Amino acid sequence: ILDSKPRAFALACTSSSLMGPYFRLYTSAADGLSFNRILNALLGYSGPTLLIIQSTSGGEFGAFTSHAWKESKDFYGNSDCFLYQLFSHLAVYRPTGQGKNFMYCNSFARSKGYDQQAHGIGFGGTVDQPRLFLAENLMDDCMASSQDLTFDNGSLLPKASSDSHAFGGGTTLSAKSYFEIQSMEVWGVGGKDIVQAALDGRRKARELREEGIRRARKVDKAQFLDDFRSGAIDSKAFAYKQQID
Repeated sequence: ILDSKPRAFALACTSSSLMGPYFRLYTSAADGLSFNRILNALLGYSGPTLLIIQSTSGGEFGAFTSHAWKESKDFYGNSDCFLYQLFSHLAVYRPTGQGKNFMYCNSFARSKGYDQQAHGIGFGGTVDQPRLFLAENLMDDCMASSQDLTFDNGSLLPKASSDSHAFGGGTTLSAKSYFEIQSMEVWGVGGKDIVQAALDGRRKARELREEGIRRARKVDKAQFLDDFRSGAIDSKAFAYKQQID
């Protein structure tokens, strides 16, 4: 999407963090449209990131944040975050100072669905209905609305493409519009040194996570061997058989 120089130049004018070289962390064209791969690109990366989405209706829009990504049931982030529309025209929606629901990343796997909140990536709005929301399935439930308390008011989608409905039957602040993702990219920005430091940090975070998985597997294997030697496995199998008989 950002192979177009006019688009990249337009974005660079919105923030000093977007003036240096970009490093592509994820692209649906090469990595596939996968929420797990998006998370893999973002989690552990501490540098500023730019998300850009191209909808099937022709819209181009997204979000910028300088805050490190993490999984959480709560919003986090800071006032460097903003939303934007890139096409059909350039519009930037910065924080209003009235709300602090900047960014949100909550996968179903984090709580197994028990939190009863939206599962995916969001910006603005609430944990039930973020203003810009990429549903975990990246399909039917992706949506964008024109206003919330955290960011300036304004449309993210081309007006002609909006499939609008009112939140709660028209009782809340704005209408929401569903969209389908044609393609998506995530870029590391902020300058060469910042990007490299963030990539190094992500690599170390992945190594720690993999080491934790290896240790957990060793513990499971050791427990299995202990149970086997002590005859506990036979006892557990017999107990299970008694339950199902």
